[in-house]
Amino acid sequence: MGVLVCSNLLGGIEDTNASKPPQDTVLEVLSEAAKSEGRIAQTTNIVLGGTVSGTSDEEWKVLNEKVNSYPTTVNFTAIGSGGDDFVQAMVGAVESVLQCPIPEDEVKLSMSSKGKYVSVRIGPVAVDSSDQVQAVYRAMKRDNRMKYFL
Repeated sequence: MGVLVCSNLLGGIEDTNASKPPQDTVLEVLSEAAKSEGRIAQTTNIVLGGTVSGTSDEEWKVLNEKVNSYPTTVNFTAIGSGGDDFVQAMVGAVESVLQCPIPEDEVKLSMSSKGKYVSVRIGPVAVDSSDQVQAVYRAMKRDNRMKYFL
């Protein structure tokens, strides 16, 4: 599978294969988080955020620096209401930050069992920095139909 690379410096779109972040580092950080104070056993504890208002940018940056190096590729996933209009709004949010169009085959969606919510995954796309990733999430959060993001 190729990766969508958008760059104003390159003047277009480039398709390339890129390596994923090391899984060992991700597991190590999650293991450390599981041992942290304030964690309630036998419950779901969000490590890297999840609700629209539940994560500070600084907390995210600290954890992100432990598991990612840039440039890298990422998938952006948003869960919200609004069907196709919501999907297009999320694609538009990513495109506005990366400054290039997202091909249809890089957008995957699935509806909740009752059809109330839609999950949209956009990517993989190349990003240059953690600031660019945060800019995409800020653009996505502007839509009040979004309930969660990954």
